[in-house]
Amino acid sequence: MPAENTHGRRTFLRSTAAAGSVAALGGLAGCTGMLDGGDDTLTVAVYGGVFQDVMDEELFAPFEEETDISVESEAQPTSEEALTQYENAVGAGDAPVDVAIMAQTGVLQGLNSDLWHIWDDDEFENLEYISDDLVGEADGGISSIGALSWYINLVQNTDVIEEPVDSWEALWDEEYEDTLGLLGYASNSFLLEVTAEVHFDGQDILDDRDGVEEVFEELEGVTDQANFWYENEAEFQQRLRDGEVPAGMLYSDITRVMQDDGAPVQSNFVQEGSILDSGLWVTLETSDLKEEAREFIDYASQPSVQDELAQGLYTSPTVEREYSEIDDDFYEEIAGPGPDEAITPKYELYVEEEDWVSERWEQFIIG
Repeated sequence: MPAENTHGRRTFLRSTAAAGSVAALGGLAGCTGMLDGGDDTLTVAVYGGVFQDVMDEELFAPFEEETDISVESEAQPTSEEALTQYENAVGAGDAPVDVAIMAQTGVLQGLNSDLWHIWDDDEFENLEYISDDLVGEADGGISSIGALSWYINLVQNTDVIEEPVDSWEALWDEEYEDTLGLLGYASNSFLLEVTAEVHFDGQDILDDRDGVEEVFEELEGVTDQANFWYENEAEFQQRLRDGEVPAGMLYSDITRVMQDDGAPVQSNFVQEGSILDSGLWVTLETSDLKEEAREFIDYASQPSVQDELAQGLYTSPTVEREYSEIDDDFYEEIAGPGPDEAITPKYELYVEEEDWVSERWEQFIIG
C-alpha cells in the first residue's frame, strides 16, 4: 500500500518520557503482526502505546463489563502495513481483526478494495451524536464512524522561543530559517491545504492538477525554514524537547503529553486554523463478529465515552460539541476554537492523485 496520512501518526511518551524513551507506532508492544483474540473475542486494532493503555481502561474494559462481550485490543501497524494485511486477509476470506481505527485516506483506500462492512443507516443508536463529517457514507450505507480526532498545531520549545509561533506564515518567514521540524509527506502534513488556505483563499485551487502545481510552487518557499522533514514523531519530539529543533508542526495531543512530563514545549492553535484530522472505526467485511462489532462501535459513539477518551488522551471528541460535557476551559485546551475554525484535509486528493502528488512532493519539497 502506498504512503498515506498516518506515517508515524502516533508516538506517545509513557512513564519514561522524561528520559526521551518513545515507542513508534509500527512496533508498539513488540507487535510484528496482529493476533487473533479467539473465536468469540472481538479484536480491535488501535494505535499503540499510552493510546492503547487508555483505551483498554476507558473503553474496552467498561464495554466488556456492560455487554459481556469479550474484547481484545491490538497495536496496529502503520496504515500502509495494515491495509496490505487486511487486503490479503479479506481476499482469502480471513479477518486478522474485527474492527480497526483507520485514518480517512485509509478508509477511502479500503473502500476501493471492498475491505469494509457497510452498515445500514439505522443500525446505530448513538450515530446521531457523531459529527456528520465523521460518518463515512458508501453505496448502500455507512462504511466508517468517527473514533476520535486530533489537531496538528504549531509547536515550540519555550526555552528557545518565547513568543507563540501561532501563524502558518511562519513557514515562509526568514526569521525561522533552518528552524522548523515538519511532517515529511504531502499526505500526512497537509501542507498543500495549509498553503491553499493561507495564500490562495481556500482549497478550491486543489481541485485540478494545474492548481495543485501552483500551490506546490508557493509551498516550495517553506523549504528554507525546514530544519528537517520527519516521518516519525519520535524523531521530532526529542529534538524539540532538547531545543535542537525549537519549533515546527506536531500533534497537539502528543505535545500536551510532553508538557505533562515536564518538557518545555507549547502547542499553539493556529490563527488561520489548525489542521483537524481523525481516525474512524471500520469493520472488516470478513469478520464473523459483526453484531459484536456493531455494539462496540455504538458504545464508543456515546458522548460520555468520547469525553472519557478525550480527557485521557487530549484528543478531540467526535461528537458534536452540544453533546459533550467537557468544560469549556479543557475543551479549549484540546480543540482550540473548535472544528469549525480548523483546516480539514482534502483526503480524496491523496487517493485519486496519490502517485502524482507524491512525485510532485519529491520534486518541489524533498528534491
